[in-house]
Amino acid sequence: MIYQGLFNILNLYLKEASLLYISLNDYFKECLGALDQRVDKTEEKRENVKKMMREMLDALESDLEELGFNEVDFLTTIYDPFIKIKDSQIDKIRLKEDIYDIIITPLIHELVFEKVCEYLCQIGIGQQIIINLRQKDAFPLETLIEIRQLKDLYDKNTDKVENLRDYIEIEHQIIESYKNNKEKIESLEELTETRNKIQLIYLIYRIINYFNLETLFDFSYIKKYLTENIDEWLRTIPLVTLKNPELYFCGIYLSHHLDISIDKEKVKDFLSELYLEFIDGFDSPIMESSCALYYYVKSLNLLDIELEQDKVDELIKADITYFGPNKLKELETNCLVVILKISKILGVFDQLEPEKIKKIDYEIQKRIGKNEIKQYRDGFFSSEATYYVLFYYYMRNNFEDLRAEDLLEKIVSRIYRNLEILDFSKDTSYDLMSELFYSCESLKLLNCIEERPFLLRLANYLFPQSIVDELKSKDKLTLDRENFRHLGVSRTTGETLY
Repeated sequence: MIYQGLFNILNLYLKEASLLYISLNDYFKECLGALDQRVDKTEEKRENVKKMMREMLDALESDLEELGFNEVDFLTTIYDPFIKIKDSQIDKIRLKEDIYDIIITPLIHELVFEKVCEYLCQIGIGQQIIINLRQKDAFPLETLIEIRQLKDLYDKNTDKVENLRDYIEIEHQIIESYKNNKEKIESLEELTETRNKIQLIYLIYRIINYFNLETLFDFSYIKKYLTENIDEWLRTIPLVTLKNPELYFCGIYLSHHLDISIDKEKVKDFLSELYLEFIDGFDSPIMESSCALYYYVKSLNLLDIELEQDKVDELIKADITYFGPNKLKELETNCLVVILKISKILGVFDQLEPEKIKKIDYEIQKRIGKNEIKQYRDGFFSSEATYYVLFYYYMRNNFEDLRAEDLLEKIVSRIYRNLEILDFSKDTSYDLMSELFYSCESLKLLNCIEERPFLLRLANYLFPQSIVDELKSKDKLTLDRENFRHLGVSRTTGETLY
């Protein structure tokens, strides 16, 4: 996920990229063979396609291993649990080769471009992989010359080499940290205190899900616990913040993503009662209890529950006094964005009074500096605030007003700082895990939104200045939609779109 922007920039730079794609596909199609096999037009076509796809991925893994790729390379590609044929693509599949074009082609290109990045910053086995591909006539000379020229540019810009190295090592280091602590992570399921058990596993799982590491872990215990102990976790907690999520939301989220069967009617009854608590307890739930309401609304969204309009109106009502400068100044940056995000999820953002949005926008801008986004006007850099402000500008489709240009250095350094002190135990800091997660989420936005301002921010931090200047000189950055996977981000919820 954190490579997507890099791939886009490399593809824009390489004039001979198409030759590389042709050579790679010629080589791997020959390796896999029998791609002219027809797909049966039966009622079981979907299952046949899935079976063929799995067989091709297994064969591809073997071919890639012979070239020098390893298991870590496959975790975010071949092992990605979200790899699938979309419903809209099923009817178009006639031959095995069609499956190759839809599924295999993007994965191969991503894997090779990752090794190109490693080569550029002199880490890993990138150079050897390129040599091995070249020996198989799968890496054309024209592309190799371009890559070598780009490498020369990096060699003259050692600061960009270090930036690129630190950036792509993030994925490696997080994956290694989770792999090396597999037993510790799984042992957290045995904690006796429900709150620690559910919240910790939720926060840790968010990173597991982010890097597609599900295949590394056994979630059978937590699945059983969530199913059999719904009364223990289906409750609220005091002092809810975005770092300290509601217990019931953690349970609902884990159940949804781990495909756990729970008593949904009981959950719906609980949420109905919770609605009454918001109405009875607050004059303006959205302004007085924004974090708690946020988790409530996200829970509704996960369960596909729609509120009647009159109930929505009760939750979001707020007179203009709540938007006074002194009151907004006291709110965390996260909360300022969440107030608007709640309205977006509930489908009423366009109904908000422009004056209220303007006042929140003014206060958000007071938290933004040249290279940092702060939790309060006079506060310090915050990973959570950074993510929510980036999402805010994406949600509003208003990138040009985002002044912060040099955020990546702060985000990357914060990830490494947190990794240094990360310890998987019952005493794990929620703040630390939250900071790590939101830092990664910020990288997701910068990579997957694929808008010019975000791509230029990535390029400015990771690429030599001549490449940045070349990108800036283009009136339009036309992205290749066929040769890579392009994950998106929901402009409403912020969830990844596969």
